[in-house]
Amino acid sequence: MLYCGRVVAGDKLGRKLGYPTANLEIDPSVFPKDGVYAARVYGDKVCIRLGAVSVGTRPTVAGSQRLFEVYIPEFKGNLYGTELKVSLIKKIRNQKKFASIEELKRQIKEDVREVLKFKTIDPVKDRRIPDRKRTSRLLGSRKPQPKKD
Repeated sequence: MLYCGRVVAGDKLGRKLGYPTANLEIDPSVFPKDGVYAARVYGDKVCIRLGAVSVGTRPTVAGSQRLFEVYIPEFKGNLYGTELKVSLIKKIRNQKKFASIEELKRQIKEDVREVLKFKTIDPVKDRRIPDRKRTSRLLGSRKPQPKKD
């Protein structure tokens, strides 16, 4: 399923934790089950990137409203007001209440590490992308080199 929404301002907790998120304005009735997901993110300023999506109430910080938040590793910029499309790849884990903010930060780091494992997945065929140089050598499809005189 493709989730589409405009990026709106949140309470900037993700930024304080070192993982700034884009909070998407989406009808909560269409949210997936609460948890953390690996996803592909599409948008005007973001061309097919991996993202970590958190869906839920953020119980560690006593949240009550269900949110759909997207962290895009290595992205720097302002997404406020832009439209993002998010396609979930796989659920990483269920939502959980952590004993401390430090424990939450350690888990987010691990979640992002897990999401980045999908970096070599072909979004069209959902399979590992072969090493292009090695494949072209094996198939003999290298460009012919001009002969030297």
